[in-house]
Formats: sequence, C-alpha cells, structure tokens
Amino acid sequence: MNELTLAINGRTISATPGMSILQAAASAGIAIPTLCFDNTLESTGSCWMCIVEIKGKNRFVPACSTAVSGGMVIETENRELHAMRRQSLERIIDQHCGDCMGPCELSCPAGCNIPGFIAEIARQDYSEAIRIIKETIPLPGILGRVCPAPCENECRRHGVDEPVSICALKRYAADHDMESADRYIPEMRDKTGKTVAVIGAGPAGLTAAYYLLALGHDVTIFDANEAPGGMMRYGIPRFRLPEEVLDKEIEPLRLMGARFRMKTVFGKDITTASLQKEFDALFLALGASKASLMGIPGEESPSVTSGIDFLHHAASGNAIHPGKNVLVIGGGNTAVDAARTARRLGAEQVTILYRRTRNEMPANHAEIEEALSEGVALHVLAAPTSISTSEGSVTLTAVIMQQGEPDESGRRKPVPVSGSEFTITCDTVISATGQQVECPKEDLDGVSISRNGTLAVDPQTLQSGVASIFAGGDCVTGADIAIRAVEQGKRAAYFIDCFLLGKTLKEEVVAFNSSYGPRDLAPASFYERVQTANRVPVPEIAPESRTGGFMEVVTGFSETDAATEAARCLQCRCKAIDTCRLRDLAARYLPDYTCRQQEHPEFSISVTPHILIEREKCVDCGICVRTLEECRAEPTADYRKLAASCPTGALSEPGKSR
Repeated sequence: MNELTLAINGRTISATPGMSILQAAASAGIAIPTLCFDNTLESTGSCWMCIVEIKGKNRFVPACSTAVSGGMVIETENRELHAMRRQSLERIIDQHCGDCMGPCELSCPAGCNIPGFIAEIARQDYSEAIRIIKETIPLPGILGRVCPAPCENECRRHGVDEPVSICALKRYAADHDMESADRYIPEMRDKTGKTVAVIGAGPAGLTAAYYLLALGHDVTIFDANEAPGGMMRYGIPRFRLPEEVLDKEIEPLRLMGARFRMKTVFGKDITTASLQKEFDALFLALGASKASLMGIPGEESPSVTSGIDFLHHAASGNAIHPGKNVLVIGGGNTAVDAARTARRLGAEQVTILYRRTRNEMPANHAEIEEALSEGVALHVLAAPTSISTSEGSVTLTAVIMQQGEPDESGRRKPVPVSGSEFTITCDTVISATGQQVECPKEDLDGVSISRNGTLAVDPQTLQSGVASIFAGGDCVTGADIAIRAVEQGKRAAYFIDCFLLGKTLKEEVVAFNSSYGPRDLAPASFYERVQTANRVPVPEIAPESRTGGFMEVVTGFSETDAATEAARCLQCRCKAIDTCRLRDLAARYLPDYTCRQQEHPEFSISVTPHILIEREKCVDCGICVRTLEECRAEPTADYRKLAASCPTGALSEPGKSR
C-alpha cells in the first residue's frame, strides 16, 4: 500500500492511508491532547480537545476521527487552537464536581498525601503508610505530636460530625516505624560527589538534609547546640515531645550518611565564607531563636526571663524553681508551653496574660485546654505596660484592652481602655511575645537581609543573591510552625539539587485542583452516604498525674483505635489523581482557572461490589458506553476495564488505594 506524505507542525511525515491524523502524529512522535480518545475503541471526536487546523482550508477538525490525505498541512498548536481547547475545557470543568486532592492535604504546608497514608493504616499496612508520609514529612513522629494540625481544620468530616485525628494517626505510623527493627529508609540515588553544608539542625535543616541525602549528595549539619533538633528539642517541653522521640526521628539521617558537627556556632566557628571553601552549596536554616522584647519599662529586670530561655534551660536540665507565682505574657505555643512547664517546676499559681481574646490566641487550642486542665489561669484582653521590682517581688502593671477595628491580620485590633490600669504581683515574669531572627550581616558574605530582619531569598527557589547559598525556615519566613519549616526544607533540597546538577531553577508547576466546594459545603449527597462515627479520643494521662514530672501527656493510639479512627476518613482524594487526563489538560490550558461554585442537584456517589461511580466527575466522554458495547468478557473483568479506561476517575474500583 502506497504511503501518503503530509506535513505536521512543519515536519514532513509519512502515513498509511486510513490512518487518523492522531495516529499519524503519534507515529511521528507528535503528541496531540485528547480526553475522550481510547485506542481500543472507535473514535467519536466528542470532546474536541484533539482539534487541529488543516492549513489552507480554514478547517478545524478532531484529529482522532479525521483521516489523513496526501498533501495535508496540519498545525496541532497555535493561538486559535489553544483558545478553542481552553473554551472546551471551561465548559467541561464547570460541569465537573469532585476533589482532586482532599482539603486536608491542600491545607498541609508540606502537601502530605493524608488520605493515602490513612487508607494504609486502615489496612494495617504501616510500612506503606510511613513511606507515603515520608515522601513529604521526614519527621512524622515529631509533627504528629506538636503540629497544630491545619489539615484537621479543613477535614470534610466537619460536615458530618468531627474531623479525623490526622496528626494522631501520623504519630501512630511513625511510632510503629520507630519501634521497628527495620526502619524505613528512602530509596537513595547514586552518589553525586557534591557536598552540602546545612547550618541549623531544626526542622528546616533536618528536612533539607534528609532529601538531599536521598538525592545522592553528601551532607554535613552544623548546629550550636549539643544535640540536633533546634527548637523542637530546646523549645518544646518533654511532656509534649520526649527526647527519645527526637533521637529516634533523627536516627534515619545518620543511617543515610549525614554528618553532624554540633557545638559549632555560626558567626564564630563558621561563616558562609569559610563554608563555601569546603562545600558546593549551603543551606542556611538558622531559625528564629531571639526573643522579642515587650517594649515596656522594667523588662530588663533579673526577675523577667524570655519564654525561649526558660524552656531551653528546662530542656537542658538547668531549670530553676520559678517561684510560687508566675506570670506569662503572650498567647502563642511558647507562652502555653512555658506556663505548663512552670507548673511542673513547682509554681503554685501560673497565669497567662494575653492582649486579645482566647479564640484569637495563636497557640494550639488543644494545648490551651491542656494548660487549663493543669491549673493554669488565663487572663485575656489585658496587656502589660510596665514592670517594677522590690525586695524580690515583681509588680506588673497592665491595662484592660477592648476590641477595635480589624487590623492587617483580619483580627480586631486590641485597644487600651483609658483609666483601666491594674497591677499583678508575682515572683517571675516570663515574656513570650514573639521570636526574631538573629543574623549578623557581617557573617553572611553577600546574603541580603530584609527590612524585618529575615534573610532575603527568592520566594520560590529559596536561592539567595549568592548562587550557591540557599536559606529557609524561620530565618526566612519569621517564627512559624514546624510543618512550614519542613516544607521549606524539602523545597530547598529540590532547588539545591537542581543547582548542583546544573539544571535551571524553575518554579514547579502547580497542579490543577478541582473541588467539591468549601470544607463542609459539599453537595448534600456527599455527606448523606456517610454514617456518623465519633472521633476516637487520643489517650492521655490524667491531669492530676501530670504536674509532678515531665512524662509525655498524650500516650497515643492503640492499633485497634488507630484502625477505627482511620476508617472514619472519607477518602476525598480522587483515585485517578495520577492518571486523570482532565487534570493534566487543565494544568496545561487553564493554569489560573478557578472552578465556579454551583449547585449540583443530581450529585450522586454509588458503590457496588465491583465499581464506584461518582456521577459528577463524569465528563460525558462516552468511553464507558463504548467499552460496554464492544466488550464481551466476563462481567467482573468488564468492571476493571471500565475503571481503567475512565479518563477522570468517575469510575473506579472500590477500595483501591489512591
């Protein structure tokens, strides 16, 4: 049979008569986007995503169902085609309803595949659960204990009863791995011969080191303290995060080959200039360990200490009795941790003074409840104005605050009430009003410092003005939660790897994400299919047994409790997330598109023993209908073929892992 000659995108190619344009292009290595095409079925061209232009004839045709002819001149990509595909996608996506990713994982700064690891815990496959977790979070035993869980705030289970205990489940998987004789170690790339210095052994530094080691680079971690962990070790009390948990979490890094050089002070023992002579790249993860001042007279008194110093001394075993009556200023986790620590060190009366309302306290609300159950008092809408000391007694003058107009944070600004001053007498004042970055410019050798005192880096790549120096974590973002430092460390590792291998540092493409809607406002049928099930309480030791020591308060799930709680997960993540053609096309043609929120009165989810049907994910491509018409195999096999051929996840196998 004589072959035909035609041109596609300026290339002359040969094709067999009867071939479609799509087949001819594919045979020449030219990809044309498709949605409704399946090479085992007759083509219909219904989605119009494979549309191409036949030049000279002003014709736009579907490539899957249009046969080639000799002399054709075809373009598969141009401005008009892009616009037409975009229009087709907008129409399809506006009728599409479903979560690509669960709201929980979207709200996790590290982007952890939460539905995935919870599904594995429900199946009691803890090895797979920890593998999934450590794709994005290398310190899950720590984060499972101390993270304020923004993921749980967004859990769709809010629309039914209570959110899933995501952090407690993450901790369970991590604790199971820590007790295993065969610890999980990620697959490691061949050695590259490149060396990286990580300055700071906190969450950002340890995370960067973990992923850089997995990528084949040699890593040395420097830190001023005696042991690695940063604020996780020296700023979080042992009753929340035991020392042995820290040590076990860091052990995999040692097994992967990390070198630790402790008691090494940046700016004294090492500088960026000295390290650049020895290493191919640097990652500055210096943290934010300098306590903010209150800015009031008398705070320099010996009876006033910072929350950071107070917790550091306690963690180092150098704590002293704070006196019978302690006053803590602030509303964050450091303030709450300091108050709870003071109780354990013998203080009989501990009061937290905070200038806003209780609901506006940035501390983890569960930790606030714990503090109150341990006898800590809370005095809100009050702010200190001065401190005076006389004969070992401290008098703090404060003023009552009232809520004013919203400020830049969106919260109502606290405003002093004129003439409302009052005094409180105590033995010790602990100031926990914030933390700052302490980075001497002369030690940074060309790395700029921003106006607020943080290191200035590219917000996407974390690369500084010096090509081989990157920075991340609190020294870039300002004091923040550990999970955000973990995200910064992982991102830094990715771009440091690109730099070391001579690749262009390009921002990663953000995947398109469809959504059922806000957290608890998915279509009613989504929730109606779910039976209510109470959240499994995480076991704790009784409040009356806590203040006599620093034993861990929360003891964690049993295997039975973990499986029961994991079964409550609604598994919002789409099963086709890694293969969905619609998502891939939307990322290409609608990168900034936002799905319109609209009613879906016919929304339905059906489950049979063989197939899960999510009607609103269907894009009417017709593949399933044509498959049923052409397939004559055993029925169960038909179901498997249906699920595999669906381009959007509207059809899937029940129970199949995401």
